[in-house]
Amino acid sequence: MNSRVLTAKILGRVLAGALFVLGAAQQASADVENVPAEVEFVVPVSIAVNNALQFGLLDAAFADGETIVIATNDGVTDAGSNVLGGAQAAADLTITASAGFAILILVDTIVNGTGYALDTFFCSYDNGTDTACDGVGQTTTSVASGVLEVGATMTGDGNAVAGNADGSFNITINYL
Repeated sequence: MNSRVLTAKILGRVLAGALFVLGAAQQASADVENVPAEVEFVVPVSIAVNNALQFGLLDAAFADGETIVIATNDGVTDAGSNVLGGAQAAADLTITASAGFAILILVDTIVNGTGYALDTFFCSYDNGTDTACDGVGQTTTSVASGVLEVGATMTGDGNAVAGNADGSFNITINYL
């Protein structure tokens, strides 16, 4: 047999043996860990509006910087005597969710009407304490079906005119 062929065969076998030993060494040093996949199913959050945020009938002379506050308990603060009648009430919503989970309640996408701006929103969820729910939102624990009361401050901008000037806002509720 040719010495080159014999050398190539020997080198091939040595190389194969070395790869086998290295592979076994790598397998011996490998760590296998079983990683669980955790899943918990929840009821999708639903929101039903029972009552809009109501400021009532206001004086068209609602001045720049004057405020009217509707509290979550339907209390009204009107230092400028601008409320002339009609209904004043916090927004009333029914929230349905899986009980016992952390949720975030957030007021956003605020649309102001002519003559005023809506700001400083407070929420009371399931008869809880008033908590700011605009900006960073309110974090709380969900109940199967709870009432969310939303109050806000209306600040005049001096441009109010007689007529309907409805605004709006969004309520977003997410599981955390």
